[in-house]
Amino acid sequence: MPIIVENLTHIYMKGTPYEKKALDNINLKIDDGEFVAIIGHTGSGKSTLVQHFNGLLKPTSGRVIIDNIDITTKDLKQLRRNVGMVFQYPEHQLFDETVYKDISFGLQKMGLSKEEMDRRIHSAASVLGIDDDMLQKSPFELSGGQKRRVAIAGVIVMQPKVLIMDEPAAGLDPSGRDEIFNLILNLHKERNMTIIMISHDMEEVAKLVDRIIVMNQGRIEMDGKVSEVFKDIERLEKIGLSAPRITYLMRKLKKKIPYINDNIYTVEQAKKEILRYIKENKDA
Repeated sequence: MPIIVENLTHIYMKGTPYEKKALDNINLKIDDGEFVAIIGHTGSGKSTLVQHFNGLLKPTSGRVIIDNIDITTKDLKQLRRNVGMVFQYPEHQLFDETVYKDISFGLQKMGLSKEEMDRRIHSAASVLGIDDDMLQKSPFELSGGQKRRVAIAGVIVMQPKVLIMDEPAAGLDPSGRDEIFNLILNLHKERNMTIIMISHDMEEVAKLVDRIIVMNQGRIEMDGKVSEVFKDIERLEKIGLSAPRITYLMRKLKKKIPYINDNIYTVEQAKKEILRYIKENKDA
């Protein structure tokens, strides 16, 4: 289900004294099955961009084409089933008396049989690590990480082809963040789902995604593989961003050890490179 953006411009409150151009002539293609991170400073246009992908916003000019159909002509109900969105702090939207009922909310107007609804709910719950006991609990009895999983399950249960997540681990403790990111990675692998993630966590971005899109002042500043984007630290810093912390550490290490590779973006890569260097020098 490819996403194609052509000459997309979005202006908030056009024609008023408060007019603001949030997106400026964006051109972009996201292929089916990609795992993409969108990064950028606050106000760079990240959230405005992704809200066009499921019809929450419509272009001031330009086009957004999802699965070969222009979103301005597509049935929004069907579009939003195919393109699921998880906002920041989605657990604030939980409201029903049990986890099971909360997850089922989006299915209730689809005309599904009780058996099919039950199958979908248990399938989504299983993917998110929600067991049968938790399904019968009130969502308000759960921990922050558990609530986040329930909220994501309420989107996954619709079986979207594209999942958009805005800061999916915001506000969680380290173990909660690890849990959520591992679940997202499993979703991508097991269901070959296109995932678009907005994040400020450069370490997790480096570990998870295939591609990074960098937004700056409503435009795409950079677009490429993790290694391509994080290699250009100076350009990132110029627009108020940074590479993962381990990248800075490896650059400092290279000043002491010139033969070590400093094109490193995750702790696991750093571990392998340091062990390689130690082994080669020990053998020598």
